[in-house]
Amino acid sequence: MTLLKKSLVWAAPVIISIAALLLLFAENYSDVTEPPTEGWSRGIELGLTPTVTKPQLKSLKEGQLDVSYLTEKGVKKDTFNQDFELVSEETISIPVDKFTEFSWSGQNLIYSDYQSIFIGESGEKLSDISGFFPLKDQTLYSKDQELFKLDTDTLDPVSIMDLKNKNTEITVTETEQAAYIMTRTIDTNGNHLKFYEIDGKEVIELGKADFRVQGTEEINDLQFSVKDESYSLLVSTLQKQSAGGELTNFYYFAHSSFGEDPQLQKINFPDPHSRLELKEVSDIEMTMEENSVTLLFKGFGATKTTYADSPEFNIYKATLSLQGNTEVIRLSNTPSPSAKPVWFEGAEAAIWVDQGSDNKNKLMLSSANPSIIEQGDRMNQDVFIQSLGKTVGMFSTGMFSIVIAGLWFIWPLFFIVIITFSNSRAMDHNRSWIFYTGTVIYLAAAILFRDSMFTTRLMARAPEYLSFQGSSIIYLFGFALLTYLLLSYGVKERDWSVFIRLTYFIGVHVILVTVFFGPYLL
Repeated sequence: MTLLKKSLVWAAPVIISIAALLLLFAENYSDVTEPPTEGWSRGIELGLTPTVTKPQLKSLKEGQLDVSYLTEKGVKKDTFNQDFELVSEETISIPVDKFTEFSWSGQNLIYSDYQSIFIGESGEKLSDISGFFPLKDQTLYSKDQELFKLDTDTLDPVSIMDLKNKNTEITVTETEQAAYIMTRTIDTNGNHLKFYEIDGKEVIELGKADFRVQGTEEINDLQFSVKDESYSLLVSTLQKQSAGGELTNFYYFAHSSFGEDPQLQKINFPDPHSRLELKEVSDIEMTMEENSVTLLFKGFGATKTTYADSPEFNIYKATLSLQGNTEVIRLSNTPSPSAKPVWFEGAEAAIWVDQGSDNKNKLMLSSANPSIIEQGDRMNQDVFIQSLGKTVGMFSTGMFSIVIAGLWFIWPLFFIVIITFSNSRAMDHNRSWIFYTGTVIYLAAAILFRDSMFTTRLMARAPEYLSFQGSSIIYLFGFALLTYLLLSYGVKERDWSVFIRLTYFIGVHVILVTVFFGPYLL
C-alpha cells in the first residue's frame, strides 16, 4: 500500500495519458468507419486488381450480378446474389499490363493491349486498332478512320461509321434501351458534335451541335447522355491562372433538343462534407432521367479517414436538374484514392477501384442494401490498422506542442535562475513562495501565449469536448488543479525541493496539454 501511494504521483499522469490516447483511438476509429452517406454502407472489398481499369457489370436472371475485372492472371468474373454473396467465380487467362482493357461481346471475352484486340479464350488476334470502346454486351473499336462493331456471334468486324476527319474524338455511352455515339471535331470555329444511335449493324444520326468555350480554357473531358429527342452535355475545362500557375477546373452543363446548340451554364459540385467545392471531378458516368441527369464520378473532397484529415479522391453521385441545380452525395469514404466508378442500377450500389501500392488495388463496393450495410459495419483488420496508424501519426506530430510550450515554461526557468543567484538562501531552505510564484508565472505565460498552442486549426479539428467556447482556459486551469493535487499528495510521501516540485508541475501540465490537444495541432 505504501508503494502504491508513492507511485501514484507518477502512475496517475501515465494512466491519464493512456486514457487520452484511447479516446483519440476511439475518435479515429469513428472517423475511419464513418459511412460515406447516411443509409449507405462503408466500402466492402470484392477483390484485388493490378490495374486501375473500370470493371464490367451485368445483371443476370434471378437477381444475380456479374462483376468482371482484371487480375494478375487475367479476367475474373464473379457472380453474386442480391446480397453480394459470392455464388460462382471464373478466371479467363490473358496477358495483363497497365494498358489492358476488356469487354464482353455476347459470351465472348475481347481484350485490348492498346494496339490490337484479341479473343480472350484463344488469344487469337482480331485486328489492329486505334481506339477501343467496351460496352456491356458489345465491343466497338476504331481503325483507319473507321468505327467497327464486332458481331456478337461470329466476332466478325462490321463497319458502322466512316470517320472523315482523322482527329475525330469518339465518346460512347449506353442506356438500357440503346448505345449512343458522339463524335467531336475541332476547328477555328469551335467544337462540332454529331450524335448517333447504334441500330444493329448501322448507326442512325440523331443530330448535330456546335459550341465554344472561353479562349482561356481548354476542354479536358466531354460526357453526354441521350433520352428520347434530347441530349445533355457535361463539359470539363481547364484554365491556367498564369504561366506557372495552378490549373483550375470549370464545369458546364447543357440540356437541349437535337437540332439545337447547347447553351452551356457553369455549375459546381459542392462537397457534402465540407463548405468547399469538389475538385478534379473526372471518371464520369452520366445517365439521363425524366427530369434530371445523374452523374457518378470521382472527386477530390473532404474525408476524416486520412492522417491529418487531408482531402482525398472519393466516389460521389450528383443529381442535376435540367436547369443546372446540383445535389451531391458521397458514396465512398476511404483513405485511398478512389477511381473508375460504375453504377449497378438493379442493386442500388456503386463499384469502384481503390488505388493501392505495388499494383495491389482493391475493387470496392458500397450499397444502400441493408444486408450490405450490416456487412460493412463489421470490424476488420484494415479498419483497425487505419485507426491505429492515424492515432500513432497524430500523437507523434503532437509532440511538437512541447516545443511550443517552451514559450510557457521558459519564464519560470528564468525566475528560478534569478532566485538562485540573487537569493540562494531561499532556494536552500525550500521556501514555498518560490514554488507558488513560479507556477503563477508559468500559468500567466500559458494564458498569455495560449493562441500559439490553441490555434484556429487545432480548435476546428478537435472534438467538441475539447473545443467548446473558452475550453482552452478551462483546460489550462483544470490540468493545473489536477497536477497540483497530485503534487500535494506526492510531497507528503517524498521530501522534494521547490525546484523539483516546480519541474514536476510544469512537466505534467505540459504532458497533459500535449496528449489531449497536441494530436490536433498540425
